[in-house]
Amino acid sequence: MNYRDIIVFDFETTGRNAHGCQPTQIAAVALHPRKLTVQPGGYFESKIRAINDDEKAIAAGFDPIEEKALEVTKRTRADIATGPYPKTVWKKFSQWVDKFNWKGTSWTAPVAAGYNINGYDMTIVDRMSKAFGTWDDKKHQQKLFNPIFTMDMMPHVYCWFEDNADVKGYSMDYLRSYFGIPKDNAHDALQDVKDTANILIKFLKMQRNLSKKIKFEQTFANGEFYVK
Repeated sequence: MNYRDIIVFDFETTGRNAHGCQPTQIAAVALHPRKLTVQPGGYFESKIRAINDDEKAIAAGFDPIEEKALEVTKRTRADIATGPYPKTVWKKFSQWVDKFNWKGTSWTAPVAAGYNINGYDMTIVDRMSKAFGTWDDKKHQQKLFNPIFTMDMMPHVYCWFEDNADVKGYSMDYLRSYFGIPKDNAHDALQDVKDTANILIKFLKMQRNLSKKIKFEQTFANGEFYVK
């Protein structure tokens, strides 16, 4: 049973390559692991200053800015050059996350959650951790979130719907339409976090209800295996 808080988070960035983009916004919401409600003080959001000159960005080790990324996030090059510096934002975010680690250990650290975080956002977490002091050199991993468990809703939704011909895609924009979630402010990190959290809570409530009714223990004890 999970007693670790769940932190749903999201980055907005300057591109599709998680290894080379610059984050321009981060948002997160902390959920109580059993009640699935927002914890007191459970919201975080901040813009992040980025280098808006491509030559300077490349010299600093980043990819050129993708204009499509700015279009999606409704930002301009002038916009992303303002706001707190990445180091400042990461320090505040790290302190906020640590508030939800009730024993201050890696095992009790919050569980990271989001949409496609395993394929994208966690890579940025690793990069920021290495740059700004939340990286464990001995274990070769970030120190903010639980080192084992994540809740990535993209593969989770796929597993539920992979045999459902009515589902035509797995992007958040498609799922908003499918689930009936308004698209107002989509691709703002805080709105994306709220939408993802609502989908996560919906699935967890359903699964918890079902798991009480299905016998899992000793389910193969009768020798009926699917793969032999």
